[in-house]
Amino acid sequence: MKNIFSILISLIILSGCKKDEPAAKADLYPDQPVATASSSAIAVFHQSTAYYQMYVYRKDPATGIWGRRIGSHFSTISSSDPSFIGFTNPYVADSGVPLFDMVQLYSAYTGTTAIKTVGINADQVLQFFPDYEGAKTGIVKVKTQDVILKKSTAGQTITIGISGSGTYDETSKVIDLKVTFNETAIGGTSRTFQYKLSPNALTL
Repeated sequence: MKNIFSILISLIILSGCKKDEPAAKADLYPDQPVATASSSAIAVFHQSTAYYQMYVYRKDPATGIWGRRIGSHFSTISSSDPSFIGFTNPYVADSGVPLFDMVQLYSAYTGTTAIKTVGINADQVLQFFPDYEGAKTGIVKVKTQDVILKKSTAGQTITIGISGSGTYDETSKVIDLKVTFNETAIGGTSRTFQYKLSPNALTL
């Protein structure tokens, strides 16, 4: 009887101590991120000033070296769904953006490296989901879609599918992203590249 009483006392003490313990990491970071897209992340990575563009870098999978900044990545907020950052060129008529360096990557198929000629405009590209309510970190998703690239030959186009995901951090202001290009429409399979995006220049 004395042993049973001792065990009960021990359990009561332990349970009391557990209440004072800090929350476990599993409690702070649930298995699934918040289902509602974050507007605070958009405020970090997008600015509503004319000609604003993030610093976007692509890693060469063959050399493992990060390339130079891919310029002209003008970010815009989707008018139909403001939870998305898109990449479009509203400043030059009939132009576009390089979108993850696709203008260079597919120049052999389009016959040009001119951003204006290729004319990529994607209204909805990135969407941010925090790790937990109020978190400054989370998952970023690339909207799965087909991107149309115009060829140098008037009236001709190619279609490349894009999808992907990664992470973001509002404190460091860095997005780490993997984007997969579906090339079945041009006789290929798929390729995946790594990217870093930030409102600030990065040393890589």
